Amino acid sequence: MDKRFIRPLLIVLLAVLLLVFIGPSIPVWENEILPIKPMDIISSVLAAPDTTSVSQEAVKLAEQAPTVEELGPLDQFAAKLQALKSGKNQQLRIAYFGDSIIEGDLVSGRLRKNLQDFAGGNGVGLVGMTSIVNKFRKTIIHDFSTNWEAVSFMSKSSTPLGIMGHTFIPRSWQNVETTIIPTAESSSTDTVASDSSATETVPVPKKVTRKVSVSGPAWVQYQGVNTPGGAASFEHIRLFYSQALENSSVRVIYDGGEARTVSLSPGNDVQVLDLSPAAPVKKLRLEFSSGHPIHVYGVSFDAPTGVYVDNISIRGYSGMYFNRIPGDLLRGFQRALNYDLVILQYGENVSNARVTDYDFYRKGMVRSIKHLQDAMPGVPFLIISAHDRSIRKDMGYSTSPDIPILIKAQSEAAQETGSAFWNLFAEMGGMNSMPSWVNASPALAGKDYTHFTIAGANKVGEMLSNLILSGSKAVAE
Repeated sequence: MDKRFIRPLLIVLLAVLLLVFIGPSIPVWENEILPIKPMDIISSVLAAPDTTSVSQEAVKLAEQAPTVEELGPLDQFAAKLQALKSGKNQQLRIAYFGDSIIEGDLVSGRLRKNLQDFAGGNGVGLVGMTSIVNKFRKTIIHDFSTNWEAVSFMSKSSTPLGIMGHTFIPRSWQNVETTIIPTAESSSTDTVASDSSATETVPVPKKVTRKVSVSGPAWVQYQGVNTPGGAASFEHIRLFYSQALENSSVRVIYDGGEARTVSLSPGNDVQVLDLSPAAPVKKLRLEFSSGHPIHVYGVSFDAPTGVYVDNISIRGYSGMYFNRIPGDLLRGFQRALNYDLVILQYGENVSNARVTDYDFYRKGMVRSIKHLQDAMPGVPFLIISAHDRSIRKDMGYSTSPDIPILIKAQSEAAQETGSAFWNLFAEMGGMNSMPSWVNASPALAGKDYTHFTIAGANKVGEMLSNLILSGSKAVAE
């Protein structure tokens, strides 16, 4: 056989073998641009999915209403909520973790409103230093400078993260993305043929990120809003941070008044600075020196009494890597915030119509939940299932065939960790329910057949509120 043929063939075979045996061990890197996941080619080939149908057993499991046993772990929180209602408790707090389904305080904002209507409270809880949806969020007005470095679960960084899945660092620069069009004299890798039969090439635009100097401090400003789930004023304010230098400080300005400088405490542990004003204020501005790269985690707005729900959302995140928040930091946050319930709502970012086995996800979520539980002993957890997600088929839109399988894995993760499990998929109507949400008036979900509209998120928030409040009322009876 011609050697010119054998050598390329051997190279191709070697590449296939590398993908087959090394692919499954590829490390995961979640990010918004190019997420990297293990490639299990053997499993994919041997378990080629039937995307036109779903097993009736999986459908039956996915459409089952939650049982008393599955919701049992919520009894502890329900009892505390009723005690708060009766004046026997001072404050209750919920950490509501999720992906883009809850960003902008969707779902959590309505839950906060309903629980505060029931048992009191005045404040939106934890808020980060920056946000990609700050203009969309209605429960607080949030503005900030451009010279914050925001590290999150979606970043490839060794920087330890705070409870919100973010660490914000003041910088003297900002990242600016620009498009560069190479010249014709550039390397051939920068150009493509303008015609299949021509030798002339045309430039291919490239996006390049570069650092641009920024003068002045890194600042953030919050303003109260008199809206459901929000608060018109700020009463009890706390700043969470670490890694401050000996001479680090923050400038604090209330309601546009005179600034005062407050020293920050050095240390690797979570530091809590009480910035509560003598009387409630409507606006807070904080300024940090861009020359002091401290780790800032967020600001909490609450009051000594009532119920508080912290919206902790990361777009694109699967929920599987909470170990990027060090255990000692988690314990520090728990000491300061004293969470009474943790809610986890994930799944849509791993959903793929061709996947037939979500055991990898079950294992990943069990690790994540146990990591959080180790830092919050005795705190009940609630796992909210993936909701219906439709894909387009010849006859229209129908449930992605992997959704019931994903929900089964989530249910098993909840059972293995002793967490409560709420089947949102079943609550919204089960198989093929998403089109009815999209076509409702007003629309309850967007045309991507995945994300809820504000109206839809409010409906889910009402459903979740009823679930929690019904348990509290049952305790009272």
